[in-house]
Amino acid sequence: VQIVVGTPGRVIDLIERKKLKLETIQWVVLDEADEMLSMGFIDDVKTILRKTPPTRQTACFSATMPREIKELVNQFLNDPSLVTVKQTQSTPTRIEQQLYHVPRGWSKAKALQPILEMEDPESAIIFVRTKQTAADLTSRLQEAGHSVDEYHGNLSQSQRERLVHRFRDGKIKLVVATDIAARGLDVNNLSHVVNFDLPDNAETYIHRIGRTGRAGKTGKAIALVEPIDRRLLRSIENRLKQQIEVCAIPNRSQVEAKRIEKLQEQLKEALAGERMASFLPLVRELSDEYDAQAIAAAALQMIYDQSCPHWMKTDWEVPEVDFNKPVLRRNRGGGGGQNKGGGGYQGKPGKPRRSSGGRRPAYSDRQQ
Repeated sequence: VQIVVGTPGRVIDLIERKKLKLETIQWVVLDEADEMLSMGFIDDVKTILRKTPPTRQTACFSATMPREIKELVNQFLNDPSLVTVKQTQSTPTRIEQQLYHVPRGWSKAKALQPILEMEDPESAIIFVRTKQTAADLTSRLQEAGHSVDEYHGNLSQSQRERLVHRFRDGKIKLVVATDIAARGLDVNNLSHVVNFDLPDNAETYIHRIGRTGRAGKTGKAIALVEPIDRRLLRSIENRLKQQIEVCAIPNRSQVEAKRIEKLQEQLKEALAGERMASFLPLVRELSDEYDAQAIAAAALQMIYDQSCPHWMKTDWEVPEVDFNKPVLRRNRGGGGGQNKGGGGYQGKPGKPRRSSGGRRPAYSDRQQ
């Protein structure tokens, strides 16, 4: 082959099994260098570079340039030149962004249910902070009748590949994922991205929502925001240079109206079908005792009740949201409980990832 694309661990595995020989390598490209650093792969990258010829041409792409990446550049690149690309805008205009304030006393999972009912996404990635949250939310959505699976770092390579294939084939509609999917999961026709948990920095937010609205298509990005998230939200909006539209969590009457609307569409499809004739004798028999409209209404009520998820049968009326009260802030540092077990950045405790402010530096050896 002329080109090999691989993760550091798999490349080292192939080298050790003598399936990949690097003696004649002419080019080495390090993509998403800061992500490989944050995920703990930087030593593997150095091991691979040491096994390549010193005459190679090297290019390093990174959204940010932390100290460790600068050290790698100085150690392995020969007289590098710097190319900086500044984005004209942070997010495409074809991505509609909305945020929902979660009322005090509510869980985000409770707030998400009516939103999903109203949005009815064709396909969506729901981003969470930790693997445990991914597992818990997936179970809760499955209990509510959603077609959903989880995607995080605990899955094996074969499990990830099977999930991606099922997602792309439309066999599942929702994927609950940690930030391992923010850059590595590419699915066509992704209609929605949901930030169940806001990320630690604006750059990750942009990468997340960039999963939708691709190739000229439109998409929608939704964020659930608790009172404690206000500082993060301001940071993201400052980076975007725009305010995200605030929406109210749908109430019961709105959700019920949406469900009845869907039921009406299904009824029209059934009326156009051929199997309807099988039930006409039953209707004629019941017509001797009941009005035809009453029979139809009773049948629709049965269908509606049977398909109604459990959470809609509980008390979930949306209270008024007041975010003007002072909030006791907790530390969202990379080493704290918020990130424990997560698929995203695992940096120093209390220290957020550095942002390049829209710049994407790239280092490359000068051509000889």
